[in-house]
Amino acid sequence: MAAKKKKTKASTASKSKGTRRSTLKKKRTVKRSGGFIEVLALWGRRAAVICVALMVMLWGGAWFFLSDADTDSANWVKDKTIAAAGQAGYRVENILVEGRQYSDADALLALINIEKGDSIFLFDPTDAKAQIEKIGWVKSARVERRLPDTIYIKLEERRPLALWKNGKTLSLIDSNGAVLTQENLGRFKNLLMIRGKGAPKKAVALLALLDAEQALKQLVDHAVLVETRRWDIYLQDGKRIKLPETDVGLAIRNMMLRHEQDNILGKDSITVIDARYQGRLIVRTKLGKVQDYQAGLVDASASL
Repeated sequence: MAAKKKKTKASTASKSKGTRRSTLKKKRTVKRSGGFIEVLALWGRRAAVICVALMVMLWGGAWFFLSDADTDSANWVKDKTIAAAGQAGYRVENILVEGRQYSDADALLALINIEKGDSIFLFDPTDAKAQIEKIGWVKSARVERRLPDTIYIKLEERRPLALWKNGKTLSLIDSNGAVLTQENLGRFKNLLMIRGKGAPKKAVALLALLDAEQALKQLVDHAVLVETRRWDIYLQDGKRIKLPETDVGLAIRNMMLRHEQDNILGKDSITVIDARYQGRLIVRTKLGKVQDYQAGLVDASASL
């Protein structure tokens, strides 16, 4: 009996131990599953907060850009920076312009739109360069902001070549045939006057030939481009010199050789000198006489 009781007690104890262990396992399982759910819930809440924050940031950014608040903020920062720089001594005190001979000084200052005492950072060199190069006289410009207080402008101006009379309009042109100005032309009265359609584009070649013959250049009054092909030169005393379409330099040299021998440019009786024919000069006088000069002329083949 005692043995049976002991067995019963032992079996009861083992059963109780097994029940407690299973209970603990169940509790642990429930605790673990509950913890996992809590973790999921925690991360879900965090993800929701992050999503809401991102949505708020995106909405705020869209409003910031669409409402031009970014521009206003940038301008505010820029204005404050410029003001601070001005207070620190970065103000325009000198405006140096180099290479200006013909460009109007007042027009130049108006285009750069800056005055002494202004903050130097208000000045935009790139924009000023673009505006200055719109001036007819200006071929190119270099514009610099030299800290702390100087604006430097270097101009390369176009060079006046001749006066071009087109109908009743008189214009000053450069070596590229571009019109420089039509105002205040009195100071350029010593330049050659040209006429005819297309004359500005061909004037530079004619001027180069005349520069090589200074004795002729001093006598020239104006030149006319005939049918966009060749030049007629008119002297100050009214003489007309007909130049050929090609070998113009040779024709002028032949005429000047004859002039050195016979003073044909200085004779009042002569009205027209036709130099269009190779190796010949045909001279017409007031009395209607025609004289054909052939002696003493340069042979065109000898110059090849």
